[in-house]
Amino acid sequence: MKIGYASIDITPPVGVELCGYGYFPGRRAEGVTDPLYARAVSIQQGEKTLLLINCDLIGLTQKITDGVKEQLSRRLNLDRKSIMILCTHTHTGPATGTLIACGEMDDSYMASLPGLLIQAGCEASKHPREVKEIKYLKIPIEPIGFNRVFKGGPVDNNIRGLVFNFVEGDPLAIVNYACHPVTLGPQKHVSADYPGRVIKNLSDHGYDGLFLNGFCGDIDPVSNLDKWGSGTEDTIDAYGKRIVNAFLQQVSDETTVNDTMTADTVINDISINNLEIGAYEIKIDLKLQPYDDAKIDEEYNLFKKGTNEELAKIWAETMRKYLNTAENPYIESVIVQIFKIDKILFVGFPGEAFTELGTIIKNSLSDYHVITLGNCNSTMRYIPTEEDIINRRYAGYSSCFIYSRLPLVPGEGERLAQMTVSFMELV
Repeated sequence: MKIGYASIDITPPVGVELCGYGYFPGRRAEGVTDPLYARAVSIQQGEKTLLLINCDLIGLTQKITDGVKEQLSRRLNLDRKSIMILCTHTHTGPATGTLIACGEMDDSYMASLPGLLIQAGCEASKHPREVKEIKYLKIPIEPIGFNRVFKGGPVDNNIRGLVFNFVEGDPLAIVNYACHPVTLGPQKHVSADYPGRVIKNLSDHGYDGLFLNGFCGDIDPVSNLDKWGSGTEDTIDAYGKRIVNAFLQQVSDETTVNDTMTADTVINDISINNLEIGAYEIKIDLKLQPYDDAKIDEEYNLFKKGTNEELAKIWAETMRKYLNTAENPYIESVIVQIFKIDKILFVGFPGEAFTELGTIIKNSLSDYHVITLGNCNSTMRYIPTEEDIINRRYAGYSSCFIYSRLPLVPGEGERLAQMTVSFMELV
């Protein structure tokens, strides 16, 4: 097995509008707390290659990732399903996706961004290194996130990931945790939030790194329990150190068994001999609630009184046009993408998915080590649980206004998770 790694600076210029909070805040970058990067890992085993690109951005549109994949597929002779593009979902970066009233995209920055992502993918593929050993780790951690939707609701307080040691050069750590990067609140300085500090702390320990955010649609940092958006640079640095220290404490041979391990700790050495890798895509049609003009008017009137009239108007006009032009307006097709490395599955959903959906997948595919990933290839909407939609909470309803979508039928998130399970059981 050979692996290549690359990191490309994608920090926007001062003056661009930052994205993540509504409505129509006009929040423009006045400085840079820490730079943003696109990081890429090329995993080569025999005739197969997986290319993973992760961006310190709030999200990307399907149109952008499709274009990047098309170019990388042609240049690197890769199948498109073997290329996965993710975002950390930082709320202190530029507007790069469809989030109406949360920040306007900068045309110049958006024109340059695809080329930078392509560059990252190509650079990672140029100089692969021979892998000496691989470890998979699952480690409980003192919580960084809490369930912001359901009091006492589910939280996955585990770090998961892989460590690759090479014949020559620095090791590589791929680290996964699920929490919204909203620690800093609506500040006016560009920052990758805590995911950026995970990478910085890995680098301080001599590791190349990739941080992959999980299903965090209902998870906020614990600093928001004291006061929303009260986190500081010290806070994100503390979160980064907590994740990295817990992760690396279990990595070396000398600490295979130690006092910090619990019954939930998992450390597996993965044999490189005959290791199989693979890439899969599942197209699933989600059912949308059947709105008509009268229902759109009803929701418009409710939203404009309680939240923001301008956004309500934009949504209503967009939905009327959508109903008149869509071939099947009450079906929304999504792509779930999966990378398989031996018994490890990277499962990517194209949006802000809830914790419980990841739990369904992990519990059902118990023969695998499952790492669930949000904001995969696009950030098209929230993917909440049935309860959230039935109770008309933010993810199930209000967020549809900023994403320009109709609400999902209750239970579609759970069905998406179960269909993902069914597919992998057949594989």
